[in-house]
Amino acid sequence: MFTAFEVGQVKAHMYHGLGPEAICGIIKKADGKSHFSHTAVSRIVAKLKSSPTWRGNRQVGSGAVRKTTAAEDRALVKGVLDKRGKRKVTVSFLQRTSPVARKLGRTAVEERLFDAGLAWLRRRRKTLVAPNHLPARVQYCRDVLTKQQRTLDAWAYTDGTTFFLDRSDAENVETQRAALGPFVWKRADGSDSLWADCVGPSSYRKAQGHQVKVWGLLAGGKLHITVLDYGENMDRWLYTELIEDWFPDRMGPCRFLVQDYETCLRCEEALEAFAKFGIELVENYPPVSQDFNAIENCWQYLRQRLDDTLPLGVEGRDMFIIRLHKAVAWLNRTRKAQLEKVSRNQKQRARESLALKPPGGRTKW
Repeated sequence: MFTAFEVGQVKAHMYHGLGPEAICGIIKKADGKSHFSHTAVSRIVAKLKSSPTWRGNRQVGSGAVRKTTAAEDRALVKGVLDKRGKRKVTVSFLQRTSPVARKLGRTAVEERLFDAGLAWLRRRRKTLVAPNHLPARVQYCRDVLTKQQRTLDAWAYTDGTTFFLDRSDAENVETQRAALGPFVWKRADGSDSLWADCVGPSSYRKAQGHQVKVWGLLAGGKLHITVLDYGENMDRWLYTELIEDWFPDRMGPCRFLVQDYETCLRCEEALEAFAKFGIELVENYPPVSQDFNAIENCWQYLRQRLDDTLPLGVEGRDMFIIRLHKAVAWLNRTRKAQLEKVSRNQKQRARESLALKPPGGRTKW
């Protein structure tokens, strides 16, 4: 039978990411010598996962008197939420600045935060929207919510991206590691974290290698791409040529286009070409709003497919382009519902952005 104190120990170690195998090797029974079995600890871990506020089985009135009131617990949590983003809020910082935390030990502070549903987790890597761009994003979201879905279904999305091909076997090793994804099964105690099988790609590998530049159009839930010639960059003349020769056959029933604000994309020649073919740019589309451009999600799906089909060894440009077109065809064939969803969920994106603090911030998309 675990005492309330021992259950608290298990909870604290769970908070720090340890599993039953590591925990049973740390905590000891009341005799101070023997350890609990793996099975016993696993039962407690399962109980805590299903009931995080459970404190063990004990008689009413037993144990030490709780040092904080419910109001003090709420004040402690509020202090954390008010200061995060402005200061690095650690337990030590709280014990220096909070009267409530000052009278508690480190484990007790962590337990109060854990009970409130907080955990020390890595922040999501998202580029914040500058304050001067927030009003335009808020207005755009409100406009989207007033539109009928049949109007939003007539929107198409365009943008470019760049893929990088390995120049050497050394770069290919890092590419192969990256293709395995960011997660791997490893021991909870961290003893094998630096083993070769558990180490991810180097942080220096991004944007290195031979460039393959691609322009894309997502229309009616279908992705289209064209590969720019080697050494070619998008400019006003090339983009106007694409609009005249490439866009009309691929827009389908779509009449409105979402695109960014690069100068070449909104030059006089491009706008005249759009007008010629009856294509209108979406009004009030805000700057720095990649999360509102559904083709950005398609690039992510495409990169994942390319990772899944990555060949062994360094790949040449011609072979990569063949594999790239096959990956696009695979997406359009097997992920049609997914592509249609990201093409039609403008209202969901708008609601999520307006619900953030402050409103208009970057969404998960």
